[in-house]
Amino acid sequence: MKKLIRTLLGVGFALTADVLRADGPPALSSEQFEKLHRMIKPHRGEARWMEIDWYPNIWEARQKAAREGKPLFIWAGSGGAPAAGC
Repeated sequence: MKKLIRTLLGVGFALTADVLRADGPPALSSEQFEKLHRMIKPHRGEARWMEIDWYPNIWEARQKAAREGKPLFIWAGSGGAPAAGC
């Protein structure tokens, strides 16, 4: 395992050094940028969790769940609310 980690770190450092030595990233044409942007942007149905009505107030969520007869899903961590701001 240690050998694998050392190998991966070595490859990462080598790649980083190559990028730093380069004159900078190659310029993208506006068409290339638009194509790349469309490709990496989330498409409908890929991020279904974003379609959920999140309630940051537990009391409001509890009232709605009781009205609709549905369970609650509570997501919290040791530091309080998750970073996503649900």
